[in-house]
Amino acid sequence: MKTDELRVVVVDDDPLSCEIIEDYLLKHFPEVKVAELCSNARAGIKAISKFKPDIIFLDIEMPGMSGFEMLKQLPVINFEIIFISAHDAYAINAIRFSALDYILKPVKHSMLKEAMDRALHKIQEKKFPSQYRLLLSSLENPNVNNLHSLAIPTIEGLVFIKLGHVIRCESENKYTKIYLIGKKMIMASKTLGEFEDLLKQSGFIRIHKSHLINTHHLKKYIKGEGGQVIMSDRAILPVARRKKEELLKVVSQFN
Repeated sequence: MKTDELRVVVVDDDPLSCEIIEDYLLKHFPEVKVAELCSNARAGIKAISKFKPDIIFLDIEMPGMSGFEMLKQLPVINFEIIFISAHDAYAINAIRFSALDYILKPVKHSMLKEAMDRALHKIQEKKFPSQYRLLLSSLENPNVNNLHSLAIPTIEGLVFIKLGHVIRCESENKYTKIYLIGKKMIMASKTLGEFEDLLKQSGFIRIHKSHLINTHHLKKYIKGEGGQVIMSDRAILPVARRKKEELLKVVSQFN
């Protein structure tokens, strides 16, 4: 193997997924060498120790030992991981909270390309952040509502915050301003829609095309056509008419 080649290990009990990944990488990523295809987690642990890969594709749901259980067996994670899943909604949300990459089965070429492009960029930057510790910590709780920490992608890198510290999110074109307690603000390189989808099960509600709020920081609702809300940082935000009913249901729970 050439010294400048990037090594990939695939750990998936589905032979078809392994074949698709290997064939695609061979055709479209000549700088990548698939060192080994592993049909179970134990074989994956041995391959990681032997080949010291730069990237692994890791199936979440495998018999005997899951992908997450496999990660807990490793002394160090110093490679990029692209998770593979068929359906596990909680696991996917935990991965997204940690700002990690995943692809859904059946594996599609478009998803492979996007995930590989991001992984190669991270390797160029030589950044192996503590996202995996956040992920494994999140997975200790078997309920999506127990996800308390969030990895925020920014232009400079990742910022790790407590979800309870987020007061509100405001759209800024393709970016999002995240306002935190202590009068802090982070500019995230994700759209407000992406944060809405990620946080809707964690006490957040979209009240306007430009505003997503943490209901735990909602202090007051002011009546009107759509109305307004006052947040814990004293921000006064408009409520869209079509969002009024949904918000009032939340407000009524406070009374």
